[in-house]
Amino acid sequence: MRLVSRQLAAAVPAALLAVFALVSCRGEAGGEDGRVRVVTSLQLFGDFVQEVGGDRVKVTSLVPGDADPHTYEPVPSQVAEIANADLVVLNGLGLEETLRDVIENNVSGGVPVIEMAAGLPVIDESGDEHQFGNPHLWLNVRYAIHYVESVRDALTEVDPQSAEVYRANAEAYIAELSALDQEISAAIESIPPDRRKLVTFHDAFPYFAERYGLEVVGVVVESPGREPSPQELAHLADRIGAEGVPVVFIEPQFAGTILEAVARDTDVQVRTLLTGSFGGRVSSYIEMMRFDAQEIVQGLRGP
Repeated sequence: MRLVSRQLAAAVPAALLAVFALVSCRGEAGGEDGRVRVVTSLQLFGDFVQEVGGDRVKVTSLVPGDADPHTYEPVPSQVAEIANADLVVLNGLGLEETLRDVIENNVSGGVPVIEMAAGLPVIDESGDEHQFGNPHLWLNVRYAIHYVESVRDALTEVDPQSAEVYRANAEAYIAELSALDQEISAAIESIPPDRRKLVTFHDAFPYFAERYGLEVVGVVVESPGREPSPQELAHLADRIGAEGVPVVFIEPQFAGTILEAVARDTDVQVRTLLTGSFGGRVSSYIEMMRFDAQEIVQGLRGP
């Protein structure tokens, strides 16, 4: 009996240690490979996380490149990724409205859900789509730098042991973004001032226009999913003619046939801009912004 009692006495602390170790492991960020599991909404936000986190993170982006983030609903396998996430990174301002309930209902307790647009000045708009203000702040590269800083701080909170890695990676990436900001500014300045006018499919470019000295003079669809009326299209065509706009811009994640019809009626070019996805044409945020700047310059500058 004494031998059995001694064995039990030795086994109880060992079992408790095993339980404590299991609880401790569950409280730490990282999957089986030790990387921090991060879920983002858009592919380009995943690029921000990857640039800051490097090989310390495993990134899952929910919205496919050809989908509208305003209306996309995740599939079951993505819901599982949300449930296993150590960090969720969103834009905020209603951009991920259809994703929010799924995230809130499936993310584990205590897992941070950050909104990168928080704290930035927002352009107020009326209408159902942007009831919290226009959410497309990342198209101003200076605001994208704020997004990167938010990612750095969130990763540091989740994984403090890698804080120096995140700080160094963010610093190097922000230097690239600062150079990109100046590059885009110089490119837009090459357009004659009277031609710096944008007509886009939906209202994604006010921050880009504000930062780089352009004017948004027309938008085809104020709210994606709502077809413009014939009167609205006629008004847009009149505006294009009155402003002397030489080009209109579609986006790959939206059907651009309406804008293409307006372009034919007004005899202007049609070019493509990327906003919330890489559209199979680029592979990073920096490449996306360079693509957009090049499209705008080539479309507006003229011969």
